[in-house]
Amino acid sequence: MDLQLYLRPLRGTYLDCPIALPPDLLVIEPAPLKPIEGLAPAIANHPVVARSPWLLVLDPQQLHLAAQLPCADFVVRGFESAELTARAQRLLHTRPKREALLRSAQVTLDLAARLARLNDQTLPLTPQEFALLRYLLQHPGRPLSRDQLLDAAWGPAYTGTARTVDIHIRRLRVHLGPSAHHLQTLRNLGYRWVP
Repeated sequence: MDLQLYLRPLRGTYLDCPIALPPDLLVIEPAPLKPIEGLAPAIANHPVVARSPWLLVLDPQQLHLAAQLPCADFVVRGFESAELTARAQRLLHTRPKREALLRSAQVTLDLAARLARLNDQTLPLTPQEFALLRYLLQHPGRPLSRDQLLDAAWGPAYTGTARTVDIHIRRLRVHLGPSAHHLQTLRNLGYRWVP
């Protein structure tokens, strides 16, 4: 298994995420003996990492907190690297398998690499634009409300307005260029992808 590693510090309750799309798994290792009570809310409120399972490194003195944390698994500091690898692999293998490619018209989405292509040209999509396009392509011909699209791209915890979808759809159309006609507006309802 090929695991990509990104290291970023957690400063207070601010989590600096090095990527724009949710990773398959996070391994979070707080500084030794640092209080971890603010960790779960920091992760839950982060727009990217909140959508990923996480494995936490705990100090032996913090084991009593493990049951209260929404982490997928944990290891005790001083672990062997083989244990961490085994736990990460187990978590990655228990995740539902995703279809690798979505194709419709001239658009191809590589879900594993999180890349969108129009013909052979890579589209520079933001995470929300990619999530919107993926959801639309996964439901071809189906009318989708702004609320459904908000949930798909931002998650149910998002507190902004549904008009955010309109802005991102406009940007998507610019990226899609001549293929933008596949993305139809449904007056007073939402949008639909027509292959």
